[in-house]
Amino acid sequence: MLKYILDTDIGDDIDDAFALDLALKKNLPLIGITTVFKNTEERARIAKKMVTLYGKSEIPVFAGLSRLKDVNNCETERCCQWTEDLKENIYNPSNYDANSGKTNKNVAVDFIVDNAKKYGKDLIIMAIGPMANVAAAIKKDEKAMSDIGGIVMMGGDYVNQYTEWNIFCDVAAAEVVFTSKIDITAFGHEVTSKFKLSEKQQNYIFNMDKDAYHSYLAELSRLWLASKPEGWRIVLHDVLVARYASEKFGKMKEITVHLETLSPYVYGLTANLDKFDLVDSPDGKKITVAYDPDINEIIDTEMKLIGYRED
Repeated sequence: MLKYILDTDIGDDIDDAFALDLALKKNLPLIGITTVFKNTEERARIAKKMVTLYGKSEIPVFAGLSRLKDVNNCETERCCQWTEDLKENIYNPSNYDANSGKTNKNVAVDFIVDNAKKYGKDLIIMAIGPMANVAAAIKKDEKAMSDIGGIVMMGGDYVNQYTEWNIFCDVAAAEVVFTSKIDITAFGHEVTSKFKLSEKQQNYIFNMDKDAYHSYLAELSRLWLASKPEGWRIVLHDVLVARYASEKFGKMKEITVHLETLSPYVYGLTANLDKFDLVDSPDGKKITVAYDPDINEIIDTEMKLIGYRED
């Protein structure tokens, strides 16, 4: 039976929370959650509150690395979905030491490596943020990580000349992953950006209150909106990863990708080499990418999971 680790930058964009929501409601065999990018302890506390309110407090949540290197004090930046009650001890990350009041971020990397050794091909990593934790795990034990079942990720753009956020925030980490031997299945921005909710669907989310768990999802969503310019809509980028893990869907194809790390103009671009007529092609990695998914079906499925019904 497959096992899953969710590696997430929950706490900024709201789609991470809904990806976790889908994983919980689909009863995905989630053996742990690791958080990544900037203030990972705050992110871990948000994820811990979600699983606790859902009744799955046994799922360990580890605060991971801010970036693979060159942190530059970004660990102190506040998440837009932070609330003061998250300081309560029941939301401590699994790698928080109550005696010292500190969190050993390397434990998150150890957790990934240890489970790679334990489960091998039966371990899938759902990577829905920058990839510092995954990259550090590869650097720590390349053999163990090469033997896992693969990575399903939201990241990159394989159609447009667009440097996607999860890649751009830690290109050094992405380079480690894209030059590894691990199988990658990717949902690129050119696909995920189409999954925008209607105003009616979004308003339903902002007002959910049927229980403490859904009320918290609503609160996270409102906090997210308050951090954005007027008129923003929820886009379910990361939900596609959780949905694919729980129930493979849609059209997939194999392409060859080159991650650009030299040019200051397209740094972090995930170039689809199959689109170019190249004489001397740069090194690339064959990955599987999604294309042409059923937008209405996937949005409807997620909305039904949170109790929404069209009139």
